[in-house]
Amino acid sequence: MQRVLVLGDERKGGTGALVAGFADWLQHRGHRIDTVTDRESSLADRQADLVVVFGGDGSLLGAARRMGQNQMPTLGINRGRLGFLTAFEQERAKEAVELALQGKLLEERRLLLWCSVIDPHGGEGERVLCMNDGVVSRAAVGGMITLRAARSGAELATYRGDGLIVATAAGSTAYSMAAGGPVLAPGLDALVLTPLASHTLSARPLVVPVDDGVAVEVLDAASKKYAYFQIDGQVRMQVAVGARAVLRPAPFRFRHLGPGPQHFFEVLRAKFGFAHLPRERQPGNP
Repeated sequence: MQRVLVLGDERKGGTGALVAGFADWLQHRGHRIDTVTDRESSLADRQADLVVVFGGDGSLLGAARRMGQNQMPTLGINRGRLGFLTAFEQERAKEAVELALQGKLLEERRLLLWCSVIDPHGGEGERVLCMNDGVVSRAAVGGMITLRAARSGAELATYRGDGLIVATAAGSTAYSMAAGGPVLAPGLDALVLTPLASHTLSARPLVVPVDDGVAVEVLDAASKKYAYFQIDGQVRMQVAVGARAVLRPAPFRFRHLGPGPQHFFEVLRAKFGFAHLPRERQPGNP
């Protein structure tokens, strides 16, 4: 008997019934089942041989954060629009779970970051786990902000504009890519620094080793007293002028289950049209 934890967001239409029906199917197959449909509840004390997440990429990111140090093998089933991080579409859910329980899916360890704000006096606030990206940006209404990025105590660059994205390799296909950043294979231990609407022509995305992480100091917030630090698009903190948003590697990894490394490039081509040549016109076709 294997223990399976099935997750969904009860606020999304039909998810509660889907999770309940899937749990019933697994129980009839002799497995021990637990379900959670409150997307804010902690998973730090749960125990399972397999976690199945029904939702989009945001649901998978939320599950990783909620597990904290208690990372369990996790399979994402896409019910969202894009579903880049999730490994399977909903119509293949039962097949995917059977493959996972038979040990036929590959576990890929994905980098996680602890994110926090350190005030000008050195005091550190709450730490939040991140898998995709941390974004330091200006308030919704306000002028350009000035940020200084540093690594291992040495300055990397100073940016003036709307903000800065610090993304993991897994997160390089999200907001960072939309802002012009490069795509990194998810197994790389690297961070991408992508400026947002930079006022400097020389500002370009920068890829650095993870090492001990990156700190982003708010030097100026225009007419405001703070900038925002948004983590995986789900948790937001304020960073006062003179304070730093800090992203450090966690000593544990997200345990992502999927078909294997080639799946990343298959999805990249299928969902983003990556590196597709235009189709040649066939004889007799317009």
